[in-house]
Amino acid sequence: MSTRLWFRIEDVLPLAEHALACPTHRLTRAQLAAGERTGPALTLTHTGTRGVLRSNGVPVWHTAQGDEQRAHSTSWHPTAASEQEATQENLYLPLGQAGPRERRLIDVLRAGRDLERPWLAIEPGTWPGNTLDASCVQILDRREDIAPPDVRWRPVMVTSPQVAGRSYPALVADGYTTDAGGLICRFDPATARRMAADLDGPWRRGTMPGEYPLLRLDGDTLVLLEERDTGADTLLDVDDRCYPDRDGFYSIGAHRWFWHADTTACMPVRVRLRLHLTAVAARTRGFGAARRLPRQATPAAAEPSF
Repeated sequence: MSTRLWFRIEDVLPLAEHALACPTHRLTRAQLAAGERTGPALTLTHTGTRGVLRSNGVPVWHTAQGDEQRAHSTSWHPTAASEQEATQENLYLPLGQAGPRERRLIDVLRAGRDLERPWLAIEPGTWPGNTLDASCVQILDRREDIAPPDVRWRPVMVTSPQVAGRSYPALVADGYTTDAGGLICRFDPATARRMAADLDGPWRRGTMPGEYPLLRLDGDTLVLLEERDTGADTLLDVDDRCYPDRDGFYSIGAHRWFWHADTTACMPVRVRLRLHLTAVAARTRGFGAARRLPRQATPAAAEPSF
């Protein structure tokens, strides 16, 4: 299972800019353990699949409600049983310091914004006493690790406020939800195209700019766009991208839109059967890969060590 923590650049970059702009910086336990000098940095509190990033700048940046500004990772959560209690780790990400052939983390974050790559993936695994630098992060144009690799999928009719309450057939991750309690969904190409056409329908003329997203197909990539009213014009910003997975399905709005089951909609029998067969095929592939892994590892494990 992936250990990467997923953040949005739009949430992280303001914290990084705050740390750089502050005249002084807090001394943290993670910084002391790494033997780092005091300087602009982000601190990561990491527990299992959940992480929180903060600026170490002083004065501390607070929200209008008096809480410290922070960026939270987005992840899946089991619905039936609680996750095992994980050990909390405090890690340190310096922003301005870098080796002779390394990029500064602040430059990586700014490049993600300028290149319209909205996702920041952090690999928190490191030796005790080490820092997380630019080599431990990825700036991506789409969200990976949508759900656990061993998840089972089931057909469900789903809807979301982002699609104005319209219903679509989807494969839903069984037993898992997003941070907001929504479903994690995958849609076949025909449904993805229909959703894009529905969101671009004439009914949008009666809505405000930015009230609903737009979907555009760029080759086999589905681009999620948000309208932004500048006062003089309406611009389109890239919010996310979806690439077809191994089954050709798209995880539209995964961990971004609030998908939930529509109990009033009925899924056609042929559609349900097709989605069910796709889910069974994916499960069979995963089962076959799991059975092959020990056989591949056996020769290496049997080798004597001298």
